[in-house]
Amino acid sequence: MDIITILKKYPLCHRCFGRLYAKLLHTSNYERGKSLKIAKAIELESKLLNLMGKYNELTESGNPDEIEKTDTEKLKIASEITEIKGQLKYIYKSGLTEIKLVDIPEEINEEEGENKLDLCPWCKNIFDKENLEIISEKVIDLLKDYEYETFLAGTMLPKEIKELEKEFETPYMESIKQEFNRIMGKILVEKTGKTVDKNSPDIVIMINPYNKKIKLQINSIFIKGRYRKLVRGIPQTRWPCRYCRGKGCEKCNYTGKQYPTSVEEIIAEPFMKVFKGKDEAFHGAGREDIDVRMLGNGRPFVLQIKEPKIRKADLEKLKEEVNKSGKVEILNLDYGVRKDVVFFKNEPHKKTYLAVVECEEDVYDDEILKLVEKLENLTINQRTPIRVSHRRADLVRVRKVYKACANRIDSKTFELTLYCDGGLYIKELISGDEGRTSPSVSEILNKKCICKTLDVLDVHDMENYEEN
Repeated sequence: MDIITILKKYPLCHRCFGRLYAKLLHTSNYERGKSLKIAKAIELESKLLNLMGKYNELTESGNPDEIEKTDTEKLKIASEITEIKGQLKYIYKSGLTEIKLVDIPEEINEEEGENKLDLCPWCKNIFDKENLEIISEKVIDLLKDYEYETFLAGTMLPKEIKELEKEFETPYMESIKQEFNRIMGKILVEKTGKTVDKNSPDIVIMINPYNKKIKLQINSIFIKGRYRKLVRGIPQTRWPCRYCRGKGCEKCNYTGKQYPTSVEEIIAEPFMKVFKGKDEAFHGAGREDIDVRMLGNGRPFVLQIKEPKIRKADLEKLKEEVNKSGKVEILNLDYGVRKDVVFFKNEPHKKTYLAVVECEEDVYDDEILKLVEKLENLTINQRTPIRVSHRRADLVRVRKVYKACANRIDSKTFELTLYCDGGLYIKELISGDEGRTSPSVSEILNKKCICKTLDVLDVHDMENYEEN
């Protein structure tokens, strides 16, 4: 699509016309667009002057023997002159008012005394200084309630502008949103003193410059650490009431919860107060059952604070506040990033467990010794346990026990420490789960055994983390 074809259909302003060729020449879109129009206007005016000269020569020659031929040539030249003048008018109407070789009716705005040209259909004057000032001030007003260091300006384009861009797209073009982002970003840097961050900004400012509507995307902050669950009987995350599904009913005393509290709630409450977040999400490196304690070095977790108004706080004080609960302790707190969530949730981590095993009949020292020997480096085939089959896919999972050791408690009871793959159901490893887990402690001992109590002693996440 050449210059005239574009400008005939769309009277693009200098800036927008230059944006069609933004990847060519290291200059501004405005200068590039105006220069291209000037170059084309010079080409057309030179042709026009040449044709007008020829036309005048034919008119002045007045040779009666060649009148018919002369008139034909004059008609042809006149047609070419009209065509060129029309092309120059398209360029003029797009803002190149320096063109003077054509008679272009000027509609004068009596109030402002300026030429009324067609409004650019692409930018519609969104780069006007007054428009930019109004938008930037609205942004500043919206940002005043938030603590942040970095931001990124983004642009929301109306549907018709997106469709227009597709129509005259060139291989060298940049979208109008790219230019608006760049200009508005510079303005906001000057006004706020903050920094543009294209990868992980604290706040993304989405602007529709055509209707001046603005949306703030307040990016989450992530607090990572480890937690110890010191008591049994509380879940890792908030558990909605199974009867009302969180709405509140007589069964749950209108709390909407199946259990009074959780590890998530104990940790999140003081953080939410300080960071003034709109909501939160708790991400753990796996989870322990409600009746299982999490001891040792604790389980890695990431607390995601959504839409925080405050982004920095004294993590040590927050740790002390949580640890007062007596139910949950947190340690090794630090600010994290979104990829920590992915790592902790999706990466399989080996774990160390301490189980108290109770047998239906007496178990002897040599049997325990053989059990330990058998368990070491043992591959386990484990079908989804009956107790979780309503919420887990019915699969056979292959897991491995790497190390085991045992200490007798009494004639029927002993402690069993296991270092094994994450995702291995320990209670079922002990009971056999009606044959769904094989081999199992019950199968190896040939005695019916149950897991009386279970503690997680360590989540070996750093092994995987260092590999990554």
